[in-house]
Amino acid sequence: MKLTVIDTPGFGDQINNENCWDPISKYINEQYEKFLKEEVNIARKKRIPDTRVHCCLYFISPTGHSLRQLDIEFMKHLSRVVNIIPVIAKSDTMTPDEKNEFKHRVRDEIP
Repeated sequence: MKLTVIDTPGFGDQINNENCWDPISKYINEQYEKFLKEEVNIARKKRIPDTRVHCCLYFISPTGHSLRQLDIEFMKHLSRVVNIIPVIAKSDTMTPDEKNEFKHRVRDEIP
């Protein structure tokens, strides 16, 4: 199995985060198009490099009482093009009760 990790440092750190998921969505769609173009090519290679994004690990900050609006919007928009796996970042800093409570709040708020 080959695993490629794509990081998006600074995502959501801008003052205006409106549509900040667009470059990520565009990249994912470009990779799908690139793969499809190679796959339907008559003289295609035996092994087509697969650069498609198969899932998105979305790390949620455990600070605060719930998801940020940006988190909700991102998952809503990106779930149209890729599978999203929400992960509570640094959950080892939380007590088991805090972790369970946070998980329930996240589940209730995810679109």
